Amino acid sequence: MKRYLSNLIEEIIRRAETSSHILLFLDYDGTLVPICKEPSLAKLSLNDKRLLEKLSRIPWFSTGIISGRSLEEIRSLVGVKGLFYAGNHGFEIAFREIVWVHPALNSFKVELQEITRKLKYHTRGIDGILVEDKKETVSVHYRKVTGRTPGEIMKTISMVLEPYAKRFTVTRGKKVYEVRPNIDWDKGKAVVKLSQLLDLKTKPLKIYIGDDQTDEDAFKVLGEDDISIRVGYKKGSKAQYFCKGSSEVLRFLKKLVMLNNSKK
Repeated sequence: MKRYLSNLIEEIIRRAETSSHILLFLDYDGTLVPICKEPSLAKLSLNDKRLLEKLSRIPWFSTGIISGRSLEEIRSLVGVKGLFYAGNHGFEIAFREIVWVHPALNSFKVELQEITRKLKYHTRGIDGILVEDKKETVSVHYRKVTGRTPGEIMKTISMVLEPYAKRFTVTRGKKVYEVRPNIDWDKGKAVVKLSQLLDLKTKPLKIYIGDDQTDEDAFKVLGEDDISIRVGYKKGSKAQYFCKGSSEVLRFLKKLVMLNNSKK
């Protein structure tokens, strides 16, 4: 992955212009908004919301947000009707008037509540730690932690999870560990599921933009003719292009809106 988005943006726009339908997937934290020390501070500006509203009204676009946050939270944060939303890395999907939840999750609920309580208890003495209950998963944020290494925090998580080792797994993001049910599901499978739900008559051009390791699962399922963009350069990424930050992502989205105007 060596191609810088800003240097090749016109090439990508030309590819989009020839498509009969575009299926646009957008991560939230680190993609549409910069990463914040407090997750609650990562909010879209009014202008950025208006930009997403414009995208939602383009008839040959299907646009959605696919996030690690809970479905309830990401829908509230973005608050744009006409988009589809996937929360908890695709375990929950809101599509039109339908809310789909992975059917295997129900059998993990009681244990996940126990794990959440134990994580809060065993990390209560760590200044800056945040244990976030997302109903279907639980995140341990350590961006504000000082005096403890990520390895020490992971050691505490592993201790809590020991009785549940076969049932739950831990993934690592940007200054966060996430405990999730050990189900064969990720953002890539959510992309496939959403593509099926849309049931488009013609094959769409898929565009996926994300910044984290969890987005790599989505990059992997895209076809050679699709477009994948990683926010922040990472050696070995499966994305075709990279950009430097959320401001460049929003600039690209504005180009897509302008493309719609030229098609009228």
